[in-house]
Amino acid sequence: MSVRTIKQHRNYKRYNKKIKHQVSCTFCDLHAGDHQFLGETESFKIIRNIFPYSLWDDQSVSEHLMLVPKKHTDTLAHLSANEALEYVKLISDYESRGYNVWARAPQTTTKSIIHQHTHLIKPGQKNIRLMLYVSKPYVRIMRFKRKLRRR
Repeated sequence: MSVRTIKQHRNYKRYNKKIKHQVSCTFCDLHAGDHQFLGETESFKIIRNIFPYSLWDDQSVSEHLMLVPKKHTDTLAHLSANEALEYVKLISDYESRGYNVWARAPQTTTKSIIHQHTHLIKPGQKNIRLMLYVSKPYVRIMRFKRKLRRR
């Protein structure tokens, strides 16, 4: 389950209304120098999610990045063999550094930007012990417990 804070959720909804009428693609328009832009490879951009999740899989989130193909596509199926290989190598690298990997299918109606993007979500140090979540009206009550360190 992925969740944003109430403030993040409201900002995200406002942003979605704004970009619905936008002609160009938000991800295609991101370039080096933009505050979201973190790096790039031959075929991909690594960007910071401006509306990160605060919770993922019952844990707090310490970092939320996205891997975005440079060419505009709504599905991984349109990647060339070389792009697909590069994609798997990038995913493997982030996975080995503790990131969870997640992407929505092209036909998913909750996908806000129709440009394929893969979420790279790094869990924080807090697990949720108790959570009450009601989507409308938006209410969220949580209680965290620290992760136990293995020795």
